[in-house]
Amino acid sequence: MSGIAEPSLQAGTSSTSAATARGRARGLGVAGTVAAAVVALAVVAAIWPDALGGGAPLAVHPADALLPPGAGHPFGTDESGRDVLARVVAGTRASLVVGVVATLVGGGVGVVLGVVAGLGGRFLDAVIGRVTEVAFALPLLLVALVVIAVTGPGPVPAMLAVGFATAPGYARIVRGLVRSARGSQVVETAVLQGRAPARIVVRHVLPAALWPVVAVGTLGVGQAVVWASALSYLGVGTPPPAPEWGAMLADGRTYLQTAPWMSAFPGLAIVVLATAVTVLGRALRRTGALR
Repeated sequence: MSGIAEPSLQAGTSSTSAATARGRARGLGVAGTVAAAVVALAVVAAIWPDALGGGAPLAVHPADALLPPGAGHPFGTDESGRDVLARVVAGTRASLVVGVVATLVGGGVGVVLGVVAGLGGRFLDAVIGRVTEVAFALPLLLVALVVIAVTGPGPVPAMLAVGFATAPGYARIVRGLVRSARGSQVVETAVLQGRAPARIVVRHVLPAALWPVVAVGTLGVGQAVVWASALSYLGVGTPPPAPEWGAMLADGRTYLQTAPWMSAFPGLAIVVLATAVTVLGRALRRTGALR
């Protein structure tokens, strides 16, 4: 009888797994599917801008300055006759790279601080806790500007600035997860079995703390894109004439009355990409793809 029951059980398990997979595929929903398509389009624009009409974002044509959106220039031109569509498409790479790298920096620093606080003694926990509380009390943009003041302006300092500014949030999450994992039955059992502390940390504590950070990081990319664009808007991020959405917004301030498209399209690109990444991250968490 057992030989007959086992295949049935395996078949039932396979059917359940297949149903779960189908449920997760459907679970993205309309919003999640649209967000995934937008993110995929942004990735294509970053890797292969010519496929989306990237053209030459730095090509100057003074005779075509401030042309409104039309057949030749779907997004119009700027004050130097540069094609706004080409610059928006080319700026996708800068925004995505800054968003992803800044999130990795913030997550990495936050993980280190959170693990040290969660596994260290009371003194380390108290010190790191006070530092993160002070960082939380300050506006994120102010923290980023302080980092920029120390490192100097530029795209790499902007990545570091946004990363360090978001690190306290990750540190607080990791610290709580590590302390929770330390008190779990799995860890207590491993301690009673006499396993080495390093092995317990690597096999039981870190996996429980790190994977949720990946899920939170998917939401942090959208936030990082917005803050990096804000730094460029203030003139301390990617320097001109390189195409970057925040810098394009700053350039278009002078021409809001005569050429609003110079600011409208890069601003729309920031909003759409940040929203799409956030919605996709939430959809993936909801379906269980990120836990």
